Amino acid sequence: MEEDDSVSLTLHTLASIRSLIINADTPFSAISSVLDFLTGLLPRDDSPILHHVLKLLSDLSLSRNQLTPQIFESILSNLLRLQTSTDSRGRVAAESLAVLASLSERNPTAAAAFSRIDGEVFASICIGADVSSRMWMLRNAERFDLPSSVLFTLFFGFTKDPYPCIRRVALDGLVCVCEAGGFDHARAVQGCYARAVELLDDDEDSVRSSAVRAVSVWGKVLIASKEEASRRECSDAVFLQLCSVVRDMSVDVRVEVFKAFGVIGTASESIILQTLSKKVLKAGKGKKPQNRFSNESADAAAAAGVFIHGFEDEFYEVREAAVDSFHSLSVNSIEFPDEAVCLLMDMLYDDYMVVRLKALEALRHIADMGNLKIQETYMPAFLDAIIDTSENIRLTARNILKLAKLPDMKLVNKGVDGVLKSLEMYPQDEPDILSTLFLFGQNHSNFVVNIIKRFRAKLETDSGNKSEFNSRQVSAFLMFIISAPLSNKQSITSIPPLAFSYSLAMLGKFSCGLHDMMDQDTLLGYLAHCTTLSAASGTEFNKADTFLNAYRRSTAYHSGNPVLPPSKDIPAESISMASKEELDPALKPVSHIQLKVKAAWLLLQSAFSKEAIRALRACKQELSTLTANSSISNGAIKFMCQYVHLIELLAQVWPHFENSRHTSSCRSVELEMLMEELEIKLMEIRCRFTGLYTEVSLVLELVILSCMLRLYKFEICCGLSCKKKLSSTVSKLELHHEQQCTKPSDFLTETKKSLQEIGSSADKSCSRLLDLIKKFNCFSPEQFTLSGNLQCVSAELEVPGNGPYNPVSFVAGLPVAIPCEIKLLNVPRDARLWLRISRSDDTCQFVYLDPNLYNGGETEKRFMFTAVACMTPRAVVFTLQVSIGIECLFEDVCCRKHRYGPKHPVTYLCKEREVHFSLVSRTEAVL
Repeated sequence: MEEDDSVSLTLHTLASIRSLIINADTPFSAISSVLDFLTGLLPRDDSPILHHVLKLLSDLSLSRNQLTPQIFESILSNLLRLQTSTDSRGRVAAESLAVLASLSERNPTAAAAFSRIDGEVFASICIGADVSSRMWMLRNAERFDLPSSVLFTLFFGFTKDPYPCIRRVALDGLVCVCEAGGFDHARAVQGCYARAVELLDDDEDSVRSSAVRAVSVWGKVLIASKEEASRRECSDAVFLQLCSVVRDMSVDVRVEVFKAFGVIGTASESIILQTLSKKVLKAGKGKKPQNRFSNESADAAAAAGVFIHGFEDEFYEVREAAVDSFHSLSVNSIEFPDEAVCLLMDMLYDDYMVVRLKALEALRHIADMGNLKIQETYMPAFLDAIIDTSENIRLTARNILKLAKLPDMKLVNKGVDGVLKSLEMYPQDEPDILSTLFLFGQNHSNFVVNIIKRFRAKLETDSGNKSEFNSRQVSAFLMFIISAPLSNKQSITSIPPLAFSYSLAMLGKFSCGLHDMMDQDTLLGYLAHCTTLSAASGTEFNKADTFLNAYRRSTAYHSGNPVLPPSKDIPAESISMASKEELDPALKPVSHIQLKVKAAWLLLQSAFSKEAIRALRACKQELSTLTANSSISNGAIKFMCQYVHLIELLAQVWPHFENSRHTSSCRSVELEMLMEELEIKLMEIRCRFTGLYTEVSLVLELVILSCMLRLYKFEICCGLSCKKKLSSTVSKLELHHEQQCTKPSDFLTETKKSLQEIGSSADKSCSRLLDLIKKFNCFSPEQFTLSGNLQCVSAELEVPGNGPYNPVSFVAGLPVAIPCEIKLLNVPRDARLWLRISRSDDTCQFVYLDPNLYNGGETEKRFMFTAVACMTPRAVVFTLQVSIGIECLFEDVCCRKHRYGPKHPVTYLCKEREVHFSLVSRTEAVL
């Protein structure tokens, strides 16, 4: 049979074999015969046939994975035979390598045998392969476990290949070897850099582009290998070498050159300044750093106007790369002239959005370093960016405005007007615009008086026009004004109380804009406090910046779990915790949360308060995902949530006590609010949970710690009452330990000793209290077991049929009845419940709920109750707020001196419910 007929017959046979391979119903015996037939064809010298055979073997391995080791061994054996073959068989060897690499990546067994292809085998095949096969092998060399020395030799040698595509791939391979590390021989580094410099003059654009990348990467390694004395000279030589090709005719080469500037990242100050001017500066004249690897000296004048050429390039890709590298070089520049900012401002008029965005990011980085000075000539370009059609550009421009510090009132007004114009054009940006004005106002608080004049005029103008846009303008002015006291530079009395009053009406809108700096409760407290202080003549708002600093933007605080430092206490607790988990696996999540709380407390003791708060917030998020089950009651979950919240409040309070000296005059708004919230939450957790057993000592220790903090910080105004509460709580905790036959903690013991040292004298000096504060180190939120019958006391209140369109009728001056539908959960028999009825002017009335109304053994109680309100005003309509509270009988000091109403503090069991009233008309009264 003739050779051509043999080839045709064989190809026809291979096509039939493929149909057997891809058919899942082909019996295994037939597949085995196919495998034997295909492996028998491997030793043939017919390259076209072997190409198809290798493809079929790869498909067979993919469909029958159990045959992969056998297929791999057959191809590998044939490959080792082919490595010394002629060029006509080099393509088959390269294709065999490709199939073996694919099989090893799919099958772990084959991967172990893949190591038999060593550097010698790979190099011999690569040298004997044709151009396309050689290029594939160089591109995929990282798929083979080859020594870096072999890779370096191959890539370096093929940079002299006559084919441009091979030279380009070889240069890219050298860059990969350098970036992989572990190859720092001085002669080799110098040789690679010199070879890359040599190929900067290659005729092919793609080779020159790869050469630029190689110069930057190997040049950076070369700079790092130099001594400190010659390192600057070497970096200048590399930088100027890149400058010499910045005017290359190829767009890709110019792009790579500017990217390379960012990789190098540094040069002498005179050279960096020279890149901003086409005129050769005096500092650059005659300066020729020696390029020791090309036997020439690099003229510093080569850097003249480099970035100007980049910014003026006709291709936007080059301009984008130029702006990006310009940003990188500015990091290491000591003196950054105004011309640099001027060039970036010009780029804000670029036709391409990506270039404008890169320029704004560079300006933002300069502003972060505090070097951005926005002059009047720059304002038009900057204000145009604030109203750009691109959302990303507007956002970046506003971020710059948050950091900018404008020198005079004229520019401040222009900045505010630009932001207001953006608000008019893009109302969807309102939350971030309000945040921008808040920070912009802090940075320019010395101009707040002039802004207040504009604000008052705006209010008078808008008094008869309540359009949506005008209300946005008013809110923007208000946001700028209310931020001024937080700069600690502006007296709060210079701001009219009207500004804070209007801001309270816009609380929801403002809290949405400031969500990354403070929550709504904190903002409400701040505005209320400022309203009070601004109304008091001569009052200053000192140290108000601490109020904001605790709520500075840091998304890291609100998400994720921080890495906690190891503690010698945790392993022992983990052992005891593990034994509890073996008894009750459902307690695992709660036990783990307790350990995280303990670790967060250790972070706090080590002055890592931010990390501690972040960890506690992560615990709260984890608790929110837990659901009550047969082992963990709903009351236990709620108790854990309250407990973690208490520790978080302590973590926020703690930084105020880190200094060694505190007096009452140093009180900040934030500390006052945090202490009040801490005490309210402690009272709530003691009132609203029944069945407390193992948790009693923990809660009482938290009460003791709260009293100690208040004694230490506010000893003058609340010393007697706070000391009385502290002594009473210590006694209660001692009695609890005696009844439970448990050992008092070190914290309780040390606190008792301190109280005995202070005695009954009225002398509570700062030095005495300083000794007391040292005992805080004894406190620690230890592990505890949740009580099995822990229940949360709660209530629900409804006023049936009442609403704005169905009010309760009343007669002015006469009492009115409020029908209430009440639901109580887990309320103990000895509880004293009160119905609180309040009015918007803070007038309130308490109505006692007789226990006979809800006596019974069941956990849930429902009943109807008619409350009589005696505070009907002379008005047509009005609204009352009704809620249910429980009296805290454990408080020894009575807080109320009214004849009627609770004599102890009250904590509330449900949200306030609004009750609407309408005056009875005369016709209805007659009827």
